[in-house]
Order: sequence, then structure tokens, then C-alpha cells
Amino acid sequence: MDVLFGSPLGALLARPWVDRVGLVGLRRWYLPLSRLWAAANAAGEDVARFRDEVGAPLSALWPDFQLRALLTRNFQALLHGETARRAWEAAIFSEADADHHADREPGELDRQRRKAATRHLATRGWFYPLLFPRRPAVARWRIDRPEQLDQRYGSLLADPGSLYRAPLDPGTVAISRSFVKKGLREYWLRAPTPSARLRQWSGSEMLYARVVEPVDRVPRETLIFGSGLCLEFELLSVARDPGTRLAAMGWRVIEPISPFHGLRAMPGYYGGEPFFAAAPASSIDLIAGQAIESALLVAWSRARWGGKVALAGISMTSFVAQQVASHCHLWPVEARPDAAMLISHSGRIEDVTFGGALAATLGLDRALTDAGWSRETLTRVSRAIDPAETPALEPVRILSVLGETDDWIPHDDGLAVARRWKLPEVNVFHYRLGHLGMPVQLVRDPAPFDRLRQVLADQ
Repeated sequence: MDVLFGSPLGALLARPWVDRVGLVGLRRWYLPLSRLWAAANAAGEDVARFRDEVGAPLSALWPDFQLRALLTRNFQALLHGETARRAWEAAIFSEADADHHADREPGELDRQRRKAATRHLATRGWFYPLLFPRRPAVARWRIDRPEQLDQRYGSLLADPGSLYRAPLDPGTVAISRSFVKKGLREYWLRAPTPSARLRQWSGSEMLYARVVEPVDRVPRETLIFGSGLCLEFELLSVARDPGTRLAAMGWRVIEPISPFHGLRAMPGYYGGEPFFAAAPASSIDLIAGQAIESALLVAWSRARWGGKVALAGISMTSFVAQQVASHCHLWPVEARPDAAMLISHSGRIEDVTFGGALAATLGLDRALTDAGWSRETLTRVSRAIDPAETPALEPVRILSVLGETDDWIPHDDGLAVARRWKLPEVNVFHYRLGHLGMPVQLVRDPAPFDRLRQVLADQ
């Protein structure tokens, strides 16, 4: 894949047209298939429950006996994936289970877990015939009305800083057994989430993070690198991923799993779906909650290795990184990163919701309107997760990486944040591409990561 991204064909992929094609693929295929798949996971082999979980009536063209056969196959793949995950997690974190699995190395257990998870993710394709004659909704919406959100968050919204205050104890972080693959050491971290709000979401009660580091040298810098919406690299059987690429560049990489995704997926939903399907509550809790979790990982990294620690987020987790840069003064000094990099970021959440192409494709703007929200009412709530007027981190320690044609989340608003925060021009990177082209571009041009390392070295 790296060879492809670095080739002339990779240059074609890092172009604005990719965003338009991606939106069509999401709307017409990936998201409707994911909703059918999530409904099947929740239903097991129960056809009646499957029809209910889809969130919209299925055509009578599909009789129960055909649906039952499809559900049975998916249920078997689901059980296989869950069994492999339990064996992996028990063996790498528990000494007792490690003895039981002594004949199987952590790397083999990880390979089996990923293989089973990838097979289950791929069963989405089995539901393709059910897209016709009418596609299901892309999400099972459960949006609170404005007055309901006020009841749940009233005091927190009056003092947004309170969302980011939480006890941080690095001693709660458990470390798994490690394995070495292709010159890189991998292991996992696990801890109860320090976010009280996230503890109320099923599946997100525990923090998980993967660590990848080079074996042939001791990294000087640690990079905590977040992922994007609906991306679940930790479930895939792939030779290279963002963590391994960055570790090969000499970073020690910590990849936190975002709430509602992958190992932290919410039962009955596909990875990432609750972030928008239960907005704005879920969006607030993910962004603020993962910001707190990032603080815990920064403090843990400092306690274990010392050295400099940077935080980077792309797309969805760029909002997390913005909140860390905005509110890290609320945490102990050891929990504050030395630098932050915002990739494909934007500004105010109401503008992303009512002005971004991705939100329109998801139908989030219409779903919020149907639940009684307007741009004005969302503005009052989104202040809790909008970037601060001035950052808590020094501007020289913040980097911005933007795609000039990105309309999935408005590019101009991200640029406005960089200008308002007075980031040095050398810390602001512009590329003539959109949202989906950015990951390809960062493989082709590591200049932002080189600059991030220089920022750390200058401190």
C-alpha cells in the first residue's frame, strides 16, 4: 500500500475528486450495509428483531426463511470474532490466562483476533441484496430534543470546563504482553475510562490503546495518534497501518481506540455510528471524553518513559486534539502534551453540522432538525466542544494540516482557527486536496511529522 500511495497513482488518489466519489459510496452502499449488519448483530438469529433493529420496514420481497439463513451465517461469524477477542484479551492481560495460552504467542493471538474480526466485518457484503428495492436509513437515530439535553447537561453546559475535569491516575493503566513483528514491538494498554460521561455509554467503559515502537532504537518522542470516524484499523488484518508507518519513522506511537469504535463499539450499532446517530450528546461525550483519556495517556507516557509527548488527531479526533489544546491547563502539568497536531480540522460544530458535506450525506442536519434543533440552539450547546478563543498550549507548539478543497468538514473554519490562534506560518500546512486524500498525502509527504518532531526538539 505504501508503494501505491507513493506512486503516480497515489498522486491521483490525493486529489479533490476522491471526496465526491467517497460521499456517493458512503451514502449508497457502505452506510446502509453497515446499518443492516449492525441490526443483524443485535438480532442474532431472530428475524422479527432484525426487522425492528433495521430502523425502517424491509420489503416483503424478503421472506423470513431467507433472512433467517442470512442471519445464521452472520451470527456464526460474530461469535467467532467474539471468541477470538476474548481469548486474545484474556491471554495478553491476565497472567493466569497467559499460562493457559502459553503455547500461543501474543502475536499469534492478535493475528487470529484480527482475522476473525475482518471476516465478520466483511459479512456486510452479504446484505447487499437487501438494499433493493429501497435502501434502509444510514443510522438508527436516537437524538435527544433540546429540552432533554438541557436536563442531562444543563450544569455542564453552563461551565464547559467541567466536562474536561477528571481525576487522572496513570496507575490504572494495565500493560499487555508484547510481541515483535517486522522490527516493531506491539502491545496494548487498558484502563477504566476516567470520563464519567463515557462510563454511561455501553461498550466505551474501558479505554484501549495500541502501542507500536521500533525495536532497533529507543524512541525519543511519543506520539498519541487518533483516528477518524468509522475507521477501525485494530480490527483489520493489514500489513501496514498508520501506527506501523509512524513507528517505522522512529516514533513511539500510541493509538487510542475512540469511543463507539472497534473494541469499544456500542452493541447494536456499527463502529462510529453513535457519534452522529445520538448527537449532540454522543458527540460531546466522545470529544470531551477522549480528550480526558488523552490526558491520562500523556501522564502515563511521561511516568513510564519521560521524554516529549505529542498528540495528533485527524478528522473526528482533530476535534479531540483541539479540545486538548484548548483545555489542557485544567490538568496536572504531567498530563499536558508538549505539542499538538490538528489534521483535517474545522471550527464550530454547528457549522460542521449544518454546513459540512459529510453531515449532509449522513442526514445528520435533517435528523437534528426533525428533533427540534436549529443552528441557533446547537450553537449554545456546541460551545462545550468548540475550540477556545485562545489555546492553552502555546501557538508555537500547535500544528495545522488542512486540505484546501475539503468540504466534508469546512476547510475555511479550520483555517480560521489556525489564524485566530496565531499559529506560526511554518506550523500551518496546506495541500490542494480534500478530506479523503489527506491520509494518502501524509504517506507521500511526511513534512508535517518532521515539523512536529522539530517543535518537540526546540522545547
